Amino acid sequence: MKDSNDNNKKSLKRIIRYGCGGVATTLLNIFLYQFFLLFLDYRISNIISIVLSKIFAYTVNKHFVFHSKCRNMRELLSEIFRFIVMRGATGLIDYFGLIAAVEIFGMNKIWSKYLIQLIVIILNYILGKKAVFITTDETKK
Repeated sequence: MKDSNDNNKKSLKRIIRYGCGGVATTLLNIFLYQFFLLFLDYRISNIISIVLSKIFAYTVNKHFVFHSKCRNMRELLSEIFRFIVMRGATGLIDYFGLIAAVEIFGMNKIWSKYLIQLIVIILNYILGKKAVFITTDETKK
């Protein structure tokens, strides 16, 4: 029973940390998007904001959310590769979702970004927990 409570507490703490990191990453993404939107087309602004916020997200998720430790360079490179693949997939959703919202559905460029970010946050947590930052406790199960 104690193991179950400990696991629930760890999961809740991880979700809270992910929420904080996710909020910071999302705010950075939106800030950069709106900043670059002043000078560039919304599609270019979006791709720049996605790339820069993904780099930030890797660092936050590795060290703050999942406390991922790699024993060697091979594990680190594997983790980075998984992150790029998974976040690349949600980056495509972010990029093309915004274009679809604006050009197909005629939504506002700013509000569309907010909506797409909500979807991306949920997908990133699921993929991060299940496929990228695999802790040693989870690999033993």
